[in-house]
Amino acid sequence: MKIIKAIELIDSGFSVEDAVALTPFIDAAKDSDEEFTIDFSGVQYFTTLFFSSALTRLIGEMGVEAYCRRVHVENLSESGAETYIHALEYAKEYYLKTPEERERETVSVSMILEDV
Repeated sequence: MKIIKAIELIDSGFSVEDAVALTPFIDAAKDSDEEFTIDFSGVQYFTTLFFSSALTRLIGEMGVEAYCRRVHVENLSESGAETYIHALEYAKEYYLKTPEERERETVSVSMILEDV
């Protein structure tokens, strides 16, 4: 199993730039069709945007089942684990919808924002 040590590539999981730094390594592991682990030992701060950009976007490419079977995340701080789970649940919900359902939600949100 491939292990990606995040601390060797990023100081935090706080920004899209941090996610971009991990993306080539995550994508290479994903393309190998094997299980892989991202080890977050030593990385302290995380945002949902980071996890969405770095990891949970893969649910759209791989599907929920393959993602959950092949992608492993370990050694997150308590708040990091909560943030990751939040991003993961949102991604599952989003990618299980059809493109038409997503479009309807986007349109309805846009209409609400016009009224603000």
